[in-house]
Amino acid sequence: MPLEGLEPPTLSLGRNCSSIELQRLTRKSLPAPFRASVGAMKIYLVTMGSRGDHEPFRALALEAAQRGHDVHFAHTTDLAADPQAPYTEWELPGSISAFIANQGVSVIKALREYKEVSLPLLQGIWDASSKQIRDLRPDVVVYHPKIQSAPVIAHEVGAHAVIAEIVPMLTPTREFAAAGIPLSLPGWLNRASYSLVDAGIAAFGNQAKNLAKDLGVSSWAPDQVLCPVSLSLVPQPADWPDNALITGQWWCYSSESLDDELADFVRSGNVLCAGFGSMKHGDADSRARVIVAAARELGMKALLVTGWGGMSVPEDLAASNDLLVRESVAHEALLPHVSLAIHHGGSGTVHAFLRAGVPSVIMPFIADQPWWAWRLHAAGLGPKALSPNTRSTAAVVTALQQAHLCRQAVSAASRAMAGEHGVATAMEAIEASYAA
Repeated sequence: MPLEGLEPPTLSLGRNCSSIELQRLTRKSLPAPFRASVGAMKIYLVTMGSRGDHEPFRALALEAAQRGHDVHFAHTTDLAADPQAPYTEWELPGSISAFIANQGVSVIKALREYKEVSLPLLQGIWDASSKQIRDLRPDVVVYHPKIQSAPVIAHEVGAHAVIAEIVPMLTPTREFAAAGIPLSLPGWLNRASYSLVDAGIAAFGNQAKNLAKDLGVSSWAPDQVLCPVSLSLVPQPADWPDNALITGQWWCYSSESLDDELADFVRSGNVLCAGFGSMKHGDADSRARVIVAAARELGMKALLVTGWGGMSVPEDLAASNDLLVRESVAHEALLPHVSLAIHHGGSGTVHAFLRAGVPSVIMPFIADQPWWAWRLHAAGLGPKALSPNTRSTAAVVTALQQAHLCRQAVSAASRAMAGEHGVATAMEAIEASYAA
């Protein structure tokens, strides 16, 4: 049964501006006298992980370079190098996509094989980034939480250490539990939940603390905490310290456009977009079948984005006229032209669909994903999470219908996010803290 009142989005394709030019049109700016007093800084950014871990850093690197800073961006080959980038790129060893292809996302398997498989990958990245920091001797180091060595080496060379808390799970607050705990708890229990994160870090050796002790560095804690999350999803906690800030999401416009086949596909009829990013777990064929069946019951076409293996399309489905398959898509170009979505609930994906005003159903796999699903549901922005192992077409249909009912609230959140300028806010905070 088609969803009542659902109209195909208006198609408007193509952007001619570069990402930097478009950001310049929308970002906030520091007053000129203050910006001049800061001067150009040498900034080293380092990250690892999936697209959701890389894109925020790329956006910040673009903003920092546009402001005249000497920017160096270190990442694995999971993010393609950009020969036109206005910053210097540094390659880190290993590939998270290759790791997921071999290991999947089983938490139990990851824990069991941590010392033999995960730790060598991490150690290689820690060692390479440490050498790069020592060679560059930057003024500021902005790092992903997984790069545990970064704040120690930053302090060793006298740099200002800034952690990009991609999801709020390290800085305690009474207002919500640490990401990864999708529950509404009393304030004191919310704050206590962050000790579980600390205990988990300690259980895996607390590499930062041990490295600081070995090098004689006095602090392994960051000097500044920036959380690149929309204030529509996570308002600034009143009890956070002065050096911690929710900035708004770090993202930049993309000049990518849709290919002709994809443009034609979304031009007529309502499209359900389904994709699970870097996830790979369970029966990917059956996951695709139930999603396509649900789309058809609702009178929708289905765009399946296979990503790193969270979904695969059986041959008997692939030739259907109401189905299109892609390994990846350009979110900025595509999302305004789809009607509903199903995804894994990674931070970057949650923000992308909400920013585009697209209601969605989350099938969380691991880590912070159930927390994001809970956060959206609690805010009236989406239905309760579905298991990625769901094989009931009726359950998927019901969830999509509930998501459709959230459309007005999602549109309001999208409008609010349009007024946020996360990368500009982040850079202003870094410049102010460095100048202090």
